[in-house]
Amino acid sequence: MNIKITRQATTDTTLFDANEATALTLLRNHVRAIDDSEDDLLKIYLSAAIDYMQELSNRVLGVSSVAVYLDKGEVQSGDIIIPKCQNVASVTVAYRKKDNTYSGDITDSNDADYIAEATSDKYIVLTHRYPMVVNFHDIVELLDEPSEFNRDLIKMTFTSGTLLSALPRQYKQAALLLVGHYYNMREAENIGGITTEVKEGVKRLMQSVRQF
Repeated sequence: MNIKITRQATTDTTLFDANEATALTLLRNHVRAIDDSEDDLLKIYLSAAIDYMQELSNRVLGVSSVAVYLDKGEVQSGDIIIPKCQNVASVTVAYRKKDNTYSGDITDSNDADYIAEATSDKYIVLTHRYPMVVNFHDIVELLDEPSEFNRDLIKMTFTSGTLLSALPRQYKQAALLLVGHYYNMREAENIGGITTEVKEGVKRLMQSVRQF
């Protein structure tokens, strides 16, 4: 399985406030910046903090575009758990054809490559649960044009993720801790310093909202 997650062009500062200027004022106050000359730097740190929290929480943070590629062996193995993805919508499914291009959406009955209803027992996509589960157990036999490729046979695309503004307050606190750490520690190594407490504090905040 190969998963690519790309956060959509939503301003990361919405984690704190819909108004970017208000959110940046909060960040400046937190790091004790004397003016707005480092705002671009703070936004980079915030994006990095959100990416880090996404890995810790194993959830997609911020509405994102997701592409999942499944190998033939995975497709034939039965239920497949798709990690991280919650609030899934707009699912499309395509298969890799002989010419190494992908078909149209096979969940669309108006498409020439359509093969079955998503609600049938031919393939199942469960988007209402976390983690997301799919099952394409019969799909290989149903393809009009059998593929010679084993790698990345099936491609799924969809949107996933929780709005940054809707995340629990623990995420806001964790982001502030991380931004403050990045702002004050600008080297790859901290000689003689101790950074464990920051990392553990962020982890504890993430663990407190595992079921959000």
